[in-house]
Amino acid sequence: MTVAVAFLCGLLFGGGLWVSGMADPANVLGFLDVTGHWNPILAGVMGGAVAVTLPACVQPPAP
Repeated sequence: MTVAVAFLCGLLFGGGLWVSGMADPANVLGFLDVTGHWNPILAGVMGGAVAVTLPACVQPPAP
């Protein structure tokens, strides 16, 4: 069961990378090239990923 869940999580992660365009090396290099022709679109992708992940990482205070 654990292997199946890990496989599905990997598929979801890979699909998200593909849909967002981060699977294209030209897009990633354009995002990392801050001194040249910078591509800010992937910053929005990263912001969306942080917004989805952050609530899962914040733990409620201990009673």
